[in-house]
Amino acid sequence: MASKFVLLSLVVLAVLSSGCTGPREDGAGPSREAVEMAVTAEWAPDGVISEGEYARKISLSGGIFEVFWKNDAETLYMAIKGETGGWVSIGFDPSVWMRDADIVIGYVDDEGEVYARDAYSTGNYGPHPPDTDLGGTDDLLEYGGSEKDGFTVIEFKRKMETGDEFDRALRSGETVNIIWGISYSDDPERRHQRAGKGKVTFM
Repeated sequence: MASKFVLLSLVVLAVLSSGCTGPREDGAGPSREAVEMAVTAEWAPDGVISEGEYARKISLSGGIFEVFWKNDAETLYMAIKGETGGWVSIGFDPSVWMRDADIVIGYVDDEGEVYARDAYSTGNYGPHPPDTDLGGTDDLLEYGGSEKDGFTVIEFKRKMETGDEFDRALRSGETVNIIWGISYSDDPERRHQRAGKGKVTFM
């Protein structure tokens, strides 16, 4: 009996230490209204959210996670910023918890190299493999990032409608549910430590 309990404990520990199991969330209530900003600067995927670079911003969970964006009918430009030295992620339009979310996840490694993944959540709590592993395509046209003062920033560009079945088709004027997550690890297979929900409305 004792050996069965030990085995069960080891299995639970292994599950909790990997993937995005469990619905732990922050800021699951109504998200703050988007702040409108004048676009006066060119977009650059340099990991620096410059004044005038984005048209809208939302701050979630007291600023633990922020989303900046602008778009036209064809292209989305977005920055995600999380209070962590690990990975940050955003998911568009999940069906249940994380399932079916069109996800972008990125991090900056110890050498300063930036990585970003066009991913898709196949289950309620992950996993979220790259679209290319599922037969889709990598539709991040450009990306960059930075890690500074306890925050990680990932900026990326993609088409509003990529034609990939693992990407959510986005349209001007619509409001889309989002999920977000941050981890204290750079390993995108490790579980998030903070997560939540929000909404973004495209221009």
